[in-house]
Amino acid sequence: MKKLFADEHINNARQSEMDWARGLAVIFMIFVHVKSVMLDFQTPAIYAKIVEFCGGPLAAPVFMALLGAGIVYSRSSTPQKLATRGLILLGVHYLLNFFHSGLPDLVMYARTKDALYIEDFWIYTFGVDILAFAGLTFLFFALALKLKMKNLHILLVALVISVINYLTAIPVDNLALGAVLGLFFHVNDYAYFAFASWIWYPVMGYVFGTFMIRCKDKKVFYGYAFAFSALVLILETLSMRKYGFDIWSMHTGMKNDYFFQDFMSNIFVTAIFFVWMSILYFVSSKKIFDLPGKVVSRWSRNVTVIYIFQWLIIGWVFVLELVDLPVTALACTITGVIVVVLSDTLAWLCKKGMEKRGSRRGGFA
Repeated sequence: MKKLFADEHINNARQSEMDWARGLAVIFMIFVHVKSVMLDFQTPAIYAKIVEFCGGPLAAPVFMALLGAGIVYSRSSTPQKLATRGLILLGVHYLLNFFHSGLPDLVMYARTKDALYIEDFWIYTFGVDILAFAGLTFLFFALALKLKMKNLHILLVALVISVINYLTAIPVDNLALGAVLGLFFHVNDYAYFAFASWIWYPVMGYVFGTFMIRCKDKKVFYGYAFAFSALVLILETLSMRKYGFDIWSMHTGMKNDYFFQDFMSNIFVTAIFFVWMSILYFVSSKKIFDLPGKVVSRWSRNVTVIYIFQWLIIGWVFVLELVDLPVTALACTITGVIVVVLSDTLAWLCKKGMEKRGSRRGGFA
């Protein structure tokens, strides 16, 4: 068999399957966020299962794995630039929390004088969402690249952190202490994306990127990846069912177990990631999908801005109860589509505005 990986970078262009995966991930996030405020997490309908699966392993883990891969492909992945980006994302995280949850809660408190909104203000303003984790991830890789760590070293560090995370699953009731420790460990129900619980995925994605950028034959690579990962999924599913574990809540559902990622979850969701990436590679290579591919690529390029707008829309509409919607799967789907269209449009307008401002500045240079 011919050598599958070159010694140098030969696959430097944008990867269509990565654009598909990243673009769809943010759309899946929107639908699961809409569901989380319209329908109960435990809703037994098939609709809930589909949204939970797409908004679970096909969303945040994929998004963070591709963040790691993106560091490999980016021409700006110096320790200083990664650290700067990480700090900016941390700041954006808290600003977004305030404007999509904190401020609406204060408005509702002013309207109702219900003290519960004050508690919600503190909880959701300082809860740990995916942007905070992304910021910490950039800081982690800034340090790793500064120390010139190899793939094996980075993987070992991620594994050690995951073990520590599993051994230190101690709840913290104090809101202030939980807000700080929650950045790093899953200490309460609002530390959704604690660093130690989720760091495996960007590290796995980074290692994946170092191989993909040197890959000579992606068709062969994804063929092997699909077969091996599918086998892992089958074996782990059979093993977990044999010993009576709830596979859905642990790996794919939106129960609290999903946010507390342990080593078994890492293995299972990583296998799903490679099956999904393999499917998207073969889909994106077909001419018939060129047109939807352009739309998904736009979502991929604007992913952070789309994510910000969707939370602002969801936060203000649902916290302030501006719209009285029926609690049905159809209403949830229609609402999700509307939020997607609005977020995508606003992100596109923002990008165009920034490009126009940049061109004006360039004209005076």
